[in-house]
Amino acid sequence: MLRTQAAACSVVVVAASILLPALASAQDTPQADETPAISLRWRNRPSIQIGEHVRLDIRLKLSYDWREFDPDIDEDDSDWRVRRTGINGQIGDDIQFEVEHDLNSDGRWRDVYANWSTFRQFEVRGGRFKVPFGRETLTSITDIDFAFRALTSSVITPSRDTGVMVHGRFLRRGLTYEVGVFDDDGDNGELVAEQFSVRGEVEDIGPSFAGRVTATPLRPLAGTFANLRVGAAYGQARVPEGLNSFIGSTVYGTTEFFEPVYVKGRRSRMGVEFTYTPGPVGLTAEWMQAREQRKNQGLGDDDLSDVVTTGWYAAATWLLTGEDKENFNNPRDSLFAGGFGAVEVGARIEKLGVESADKTGPPSRDPRAEHIYPNSNTVWSIGVNWFMNRWVRVTLNGIHEELEDPQRTTIPGVTGYWSGLGRLQLVF
Repeated sequence: MLRTQAAACSVVVVAASILLPALASAQDTPQADETPAISLRWRNRPSIQIGEHVRLDIRLKLSYDWREFDPDIDEDDSDWRVRRTGINGQIGDDIQFEVEHDLNSDGRWRDVYANWSTFRQFEVRGGRFKVPFGRETLTSITDIDFAFRALTSSVITPSRDTGVMVHGRFLRRGLTYEVGVFDDDGDNGELVAEQFSVRGEVEDIGPSFAGRVTATPLRPLAGTFANLRVGAAYGQARVPEGLNSFIGSTVYGTTEFFEPVYVKGRRSRMGVEFTYTPGPVGLTAEWMQAREQRKNQGLGDDDLSDVVTTGWYAAATWLLTGEDKENFNNPRDSLFAGGFGAVEVGARIEKLGVESADKTGPPSRDPRAEHIYPNSNTVWSIGVNWFMNRWVRVTLNGIHEELEDPQRTTIPGVTGYWSGLGRLQLVF
């Protein structure tokens, strides 16, 4: 079955890599002084124009993975990593909207929102969308530099939720801001344990808020460092009593290296980010920390010290074929159009760890311990991306994970292991 799916995926992607450029160059030329009520066009993807003021862009995202692990881990696999379709649209000059849904049998809605943009300094977005926290998380899964987001981005950031956000930009994007209020605490902050209450009332997580600002502080100097961008973010939510802390998991999510502990009270997040793209080189880094209160979670209803989840990553990429990394989305010489496409190499180091704020006395793995036994996962990723054209990409990644606690690892007693991944991706 897997071989059949892999073969089908390969055929679809290869065919698309040949046909999409042809479709892009075969757009109909509208007749003078004639605007059809409804017309199908090509704007790097199928687009439906309704009159003069309504546009609907059809979107499709497909990613198929082949994974291979160390021989001691019997989990080699291949499957669809991403299968999504959606519509991006615009009504007039001031209203944009997006609808995106997974194509899996148990698929869920991803983005469902509308955005009002009359004033670029004060736009308003409402619906379900990504909470403004974490540069890598706010980047589409099909646009990130490596096969997977860093563990920091997958655990600490909220990801999508339902809410309202105001956002804007100044000085030609030299300064941006985003501030929002949300119903819960995002997909990554969902409660996974069964909830309980001695009063018979089961509480839920949230509401929450988050804000993020970014700036290019060296732009006035122009020159090499003009596009160096830095940012900071903060968020907060209320977490009900229970085994509701963050969970530390390995890259593929097959092993939990830190199981949830009892928490109650405020969950706060803070983060800083850095991006610099001189020519074909890309340098990125983020640091984040989340603190979760444990009110009344000790013996005799004593307050325990906060659970602290800290993560960071630093990455470097290089487009060997010479394209500029900033806003890169199309090879200079596409495959099947007289060229070979674009080739990019990269490396990333990251670490995610969980511990208690109080480290007095011997540590314990008990979920109500004052001094929690810490654990962390340090991950090295090396990768190659081959962009055949604007729509098709092949990714190869080698991943090494090193866990701190030998009692909480994928292979009992073995703290480090390698895995490899290949991905074929079609996006328009």
